Amino acid sequence: MDLSVVIVSYNAVDFLRLTLNSVFAACTTITAEVFVVDNNSSDGAAAMVAKEFPACKLIANQVNPGFAKANNQAIRKAHGKYILILNPDTVVAEDTFTKTIAFMQNTKDAGGMGIRMIDGSGLFLPESKRGVPSPWTALTKMSGLAALFPTSKIFAEYHKGYLSPNKNSKIEVLAGAFMLFKKSVLDKVGLLDEDFFMYGEDIDLSYRVTKHAYANYYFSESSIIHFKGESTIKDKTYVNRFYKAMVQFAHKHFSKSYGIVLKVFIYLGVFVASALSTFKHALLKNKAQNPVANQPTLLFLHNYPAPEDLMQQLEKKFVVKTITDPAMEQQGTLVFVQGLMPYKQMIKTMDTYKCKFNYRFLDLQAKVMLGSDNKLIQGQTIAL
Repeated sequence: MDLSVVIVSYNAVDFLRLTLNSVFAACTTITAEVFVVDNNSSDGAAAMVAKEFPACKLIANQVNPGFAKANNQAIRKAHGKYILILNPDTVVAEDTFTKTIAFMQNTKDAGGMGIRMIDGSGLFLPESKRGVPSPWTALTKMSGLAALFPTSKIFAEYHKGYLSPNKNSKIEVLAGAFMLFKKSVLDKVGLLDEDFFMYGEDIDLSYRVTKHAYANYYFSESSIIHFKGESTIKDKTYVNRFYKAMVQFAHKHFSKSYGIVLKVFIYLGVFVASALSTFKHALLKNKAQNPVANQPTLLFLHNYPAPEDLMQQLEKKFVVKTITDPAMEQQGTLVFVQGLMPYKQMIKTMDTYKCKFNYRFLDLQAKVMLGSDNKLIQGQTIAL
């Protein structure tokens, strides 16, 4: 078997459905198995998977054991030569798996791989490529120096801003939203450290791969969407958990004195980042993600229209327009019809036009339209 895809789900049922639709579309040219580990969601995610995706290998936990432990539950049962840890709020292209597996097969020293990611508004996500959070790297990120000098080798190591997002590169740390590993490598370095409940386990595993003389790579030749706000709400709680996980990582891998220095920088960062996060989150929550208010016109590409009866139904709630060229439009909400438009083209369109439009994904079977306009807060699902 070529690939085992492992998705841990927690209260993101509609975005999980979108993810699974894209995953199965990407599995048609390879042999693959897809695991969904649901961490006791309250939104019916496990029941949805069982009903709508019977090919999935579902593990329905009765408690939430954390991200690391849940992934390990599936990895231990996996049979693929490659293991992909994938978030439940992502969209992959039809050729993502074939391209990434081919790269791993042809790169002898490769142990793990990350990928080029964009958010729900089409913007490149800098965490697609990261460095190890040393004290200096932590200080430059927390102090804002990395933001002031985003392409500097001295100040921008955390997100490796000096590396082109459009070129394949060796990196140290992979993003937990998409981590592809050779199974043989995981057999040697071990699985996710279950002492990390959430956050930090991706840094830890990436770092252990490099310590075993393998390389991690950033792959730019395929892009995926990572909505971010669906699997994790970026509020004050998130900030505290994330930066405390950095402290946990430092204590595990670095000397005591080194870890203390990093701990000081990180807790200073927690204070600043928590305040900023609280302010941003409150501001964004007041700006409801509503295509009627923000981008009043729903735009359908003429090659991929919704069925006529659905278009008539939408016209009762929205202004609906069929277009031939997005470049000719000034604004609006582009609607991608799943099952008609390839996921690769959806991703390319968002990557091309970015924040010019809002974007929504229309599921004809589930009769929902969903999307996310900001990575810091949860997106919007509209039942049709």
